[in-house]
Amino acid sequence: MSHTPLSNILSITAKIRQRVNAGYSLNTLLPEALHTLPAEDRSLAQAILYQSVRLTARNRLLLKELCSREPSKEIQALAECSLASMTLNTLKPFTVVNEAVTAAKSDTNTQKASGFLNAVLRNYLRNQARLESSVGHSMECRYNAPQWWIDAIKAAHPVTWRRILELATLPPPLTLRVNSRRSTVADYLNQLNRADIAAHQVGPDAVTLEKPLPVDQIPGFREGVVSVQDAGAQLAAHLLPIRSGMRVLDACAAPGGKTAHLLERADVELTALEIDPKRTERITENLTRLGLRANVLTADGNQPESWWDKRPYDAVLLDAPCTASGVVRRQPDTPWLRRKNDIKHLAQQQYNLLETLWPLVKPNGVLLYATCSIFPEEGLRQIQQFLDRHEEAKLSPLCPDNHGMMVLLPNDAIYEPGSSLPSVNDGFFYALIQKEG
Repeated sequence: MSHTPLSNILSITAKIRQRVNAGYSLNTLLPEALHTLPAEDRSLAQAILYQSVRLTARNRLLLKELCSREPSKEIQALAECSLASMTLNTLKPFTVVNEAVTAAKSDTNTQKASGFLNAVLRNYLRNQARLESSVGHSMECRYNAPQWWIDAIKAAHPVTWRRILELATLPPPLTLRVNSRRSTVADYLNQLNRADIAAHQVGPDAVTLEKPLPVDQIPGFREGVVSVQDAGAQLAAHLLPIRSGMRVLDACAAPGGKTAHLLERADVELTALEIDPKRTERITENLTRLGLRANVLTADGNQPESWWDKRPYDAVLLDAPCTASGVVRRQPDTPWLRRKNDIKHLAQQQYNLLETLWPLVKPNGVLLYATCSIFPEEGLRQIQQFLDRHEEAKLSPLCPDNHGMMVLLPNDAIYEPGSSLPSVNDGFFYALIQKEG
């Protein structure tokens, strides 16, 4: 039961929404942004924020029709959160309007515009059917993405682009990775069944809960039996061929899911790099919970002279920075935070990392290149250009009947027992490159 007035929750979410509108990632803001709210109210605030992001195009089109003048940044954000709140089954629209006006009156930046906000929201309720029908014809509204992003997805995947964009508008599934050192998928599913938690297998080590739960309510999470990780991301530890005793580098490791998965699969000497100190802390926290150890460094993969001991690696995982075009249902603000030229800039960063880290791979060693992108500039084209530059670099099959590269598109289907590929997953690209000795 909520202990915080809805007006206060709207005030807090509007301030966060304003920062998202200014270009900050919601996933980055959330951990610290909601700390002022009691624990029992954070789920509602989070629901409002994510709903406001998933309805970005729709809300902006509505406000263009509803507003007689351009609203301030503060009122824009409060209106977006209010319109999103009205779509949640737990809140009554007229209550939202009243509480939004109270929120506006409580802030000196929005006091004078409280009447304006009241008129806008009540006008929406009076003309809701007509307005929703009007904006619903927009492709940007249907797929909640700018037109350039829609065009880029369509160009990259001319057959499946609609399905990709439709999946991106849905809330993400909560998928867990079962720690093979502590349990099996079958045993863990039995544990969930005994707790009356519905779930099903979606990948080799992956289980999806049919109804998401907070991590502190997930059986075995605190004990390190499971971790939260998308099934597509879990493939990295399966596709990188490692065995106990190898030296392994995870070059862009935060938040540590792939690092931990590698250590769950084999007793390797692993170095995990992350350039951001705060994100480095998350790697250490995750490894500690799971009882795993690695050499965790806050360092730049592009500057090995500052951290590398000159001993080459048997295997390198390069999960490179990218547009995140494959994980939009998990990060729904991505299409609105990106700009068209970001694809080119990020492809250059990927190029730099590939060129810098390749010399660290020993002869006959391997590098697994991964991105959570489905744009060819960050996947197929990037790797083909790398192979053209390096005669000693050869593709190695990722699985039977594979040539060494894999485009994994967002998917939501039924898992076939024994399959090496997940059935419910985000979008990823993988390429396994071997250095000929």
